[in-house]
Amino acid sequence: MSYRLPPLTGIKAFEAAGRHLSFKLAAEELSVTPGAISQQIKHLERALGFPLFHRLHRSLVLTGHGEALLPALSDAFERMSTAMDAVASSLPTKRLRLGVSPDLTDDPHRLVATLTKTGQAPDYLQVSSTDDVASLLSGALDAIMRPGPGPYPGMHSEVLNLHHAFAPRHRASLVVWPGLAKCREFLKARSLLSSL
Repeated sequence: MSYRLPPLTGIKAFEAAGRHLSFKLAAEELSVTPGAISQQIKHLERALGFPLFHRLHRSLVLTGHGEALLPALSDAFERMSTAMDAVASSLPTKRLRLGVSPDLTDDPHRLVATLTKTGQAPDYLQVSSTDDVASLLSGALDAIMRPGPGPYPGMHSEVLNLHHAFAPRHRASLVVWPGLAKCREFLKARSLLSSL
């Protein structure tokens, strides 16, 4: 038996672009150019015989077909990633670039390091001290932890209750692009930071 599938590079490009609703952010995630993402998706759309996105002036919107396809593909990639983690934990991963507001702690590296058994920031996390939402919007950061609940329109935001000595404030928002809200690095970081 063979699987009835269009080109896998196009499927991967579509899934990333669909999560982010951005060719640019999908390209950053997959380490290719936005033009490559666009071409892979166009090739996939030709193979399928229908469009997956409405390409607007400065944004993407999923078509009905795209909306129907994205959840199943995201679930399939998530299950493949979980299976790979179980048997090949040494596979390289990208680091989640996390900014931590100086208003939450004077030393974000020490804060994160105290939460781990090794006393060092985990390998899936790159921590910097910043409160600059513009760094998140420009793509210089993947996520940011700031005091208070927000609001952060267009972003995925979760309120954390902090109880750690290095984080004297009691509530913070962990803000991330919606397309990264289910990535394993973000989920691991959220779990780690939730234990503050």
